[in-house]
Amino acid sequence: MMIKTQLCSAAIAAVLAISMVGGAGANEAGCVTSYDASKDYFPDKVEVKHGAGFSITYTGNTKRIRNDVSGETYVLYQCGTPAPADIATKAGSLQVGNWTKVASVPPKKIALDSAPASAIVEMLGVQSTVAASYKFFTVTSPCMQKQLAELPRVAQSFSRKRGLVRRVSYDVADAGAEWTFTTYGMSDPQSFALNPDGARDMLGKAEWIKFVAAFFNKEAEANKIFADIESRYTAARDKLASRAKKTVGFARYNKVANGTVVSWTIDQPQAWVVQGMADAGLSAHSGATTAFNNIDAFYAATADWDVLIDGSIEPLSHGGATIPLWQNLRDGYKFGDGAKKLPYVAANAIYRSDLISSPQNATDYNEHLQIQVDALLEDFAKLASDSGATDTTWYRNLPHQVQVDWRSPSDCKN
Repeated sequence: MMIKTQLCSAAIAAVLAISMVGGAGANEAGCVTSYDASKDYFPDKVEVKHGAGFSITYTGNTKRIRNDVSGETYVLYQCGTPAPADIATKAGSLQVGNWTKVASVPPKKIALDSAPASAIVEMLGVQSTVAASYKFFTVTSPCMQKQLAELPRVAQSFSRKRGLVRRVSYDVADAGAEWTFTTYGMSDPQSFALNPDGARDMLGKAEWIKFVAAFFNKEAEANKIFADIESRYTAARDKLASRAKKTVGFARYNKVANGTVVSWTIDQPQAWVVQGMADAGLSAHSGATTAFNNIDAFYAATADWDVLIDGSIEPLSHGGATIPLWQNLRDGYKFGDGAKKLPYVAANAIYRSDLISSPQNATDYNEHLQIQVDALLEDFAKLASDSGATDTTWYRNLPHQVQVDWRSPSDCKN
C-alpha cells in the first residue's frame, strides 16, 4: 500500500537522520569495557507522555520499565556494567504475576513472538538482532517473513510440579538468543511483554516505539520517529475536529463448523479505538457486549449505525477458520431486502481490519496498525465516506468486494 510504504520510508529516513546528527544517538551501541559509577550511561532518554500503559525511569547504568498492562517490571542495565543484584524474580518461581525481570542492553540476539515488536524492530533498523521466532509466530511484513523463514523456530517448555503447571518459558538458548519479545506476562525471566493494544489512547499506542527502543539503546531514534507520528496525527485530528459524527458499531455473526449461524454479537471497542474514532469525527457505539438469537433484534439494535466493523470468523469443516468474504457476510448477517434500510448496508459501509494479511493467517492489524496511528486516523476518517471507502490502508470494504492484499516473502524489496 502506498501510505504504508511512505510511512516506513519516513521511519527509515528518521533513523538515518539521527545517525548523522552530531551528539545524537549518544547511548552505547554495544557493551562498554569499563565501568564508571558516576556516569549517566543513557544520555538519550524517552518520556512517556500519553496513555501508553508503561513508564520508564533512568538511573546511572539502569533503566526501569513498568509494564502496567502485563503487570511486570523490567530492569535493563548497560552491557559491560554490573548487573543489579538480587532484584529479579527467581527462575522457576511459583509467583503469579508482578515478576521483575533483568536483562543487559543492547542485546546481540533476540527471539520474536510479538507482531508489534516485529514492526518496531524494523522501524528502528535493528532487525539484524532477530535470531529466532516462536514456532507459531507469523507476520505480514514481507522482509521479516523472509528473514524468519531462514532462522530457527523455538518452542515453549512447561515445567510441572505435583501435576500443576509451574513455569512456561521459551527455549531461546537453543537458538542462541538472549530473550523473547512476547505479547503477555509469563513466568519466564527471559521474556518481555509488549502491549500497545492495552494503551488508553492512539498516541499512547505509538509510544510503544519508545518501549522497544529502550531495549536497544535507540531512544534518540524512537523520539524522532514518534515526534513525526505525533505531528502528523495532531495535524490530521485538528482538520477533522469539526466533522459531523457518524456512528460506528462492532459486530460478528457466530457460525459453527457445519455452516449454521447460531447468534449475532455486538462487541465493544477498546478505549484507544473509541478515542481515535472520536478524533476522526466518528462515534463508537457504546454499551455492553450483547448477544442476539434473533436477526430482527440484531437489526433493531444496530439501526442507528452508519458503519459496521465486522469481527466474524469463517469456520472450516476440517477445523480452523478463514477470512470471510462478502458472500459469507451476506449469508451470516442475512443481508436481504429487509436489511437495505440499515444505514451501514445502504451506504456500503461494512469493513474488516484484515486488508493486509499473510497466507499464514497474520494480519497487519496486529503489526503496523498498532503503531502507525497517524495512518490509522486517516483510515478511521475514510470510514465515514457516504458510499463506502475503498482507498484505506487496513480496513477492507466488503460490499465493494475489495480483495485481501496478501503479503509474502517475494514482496520484500530490500
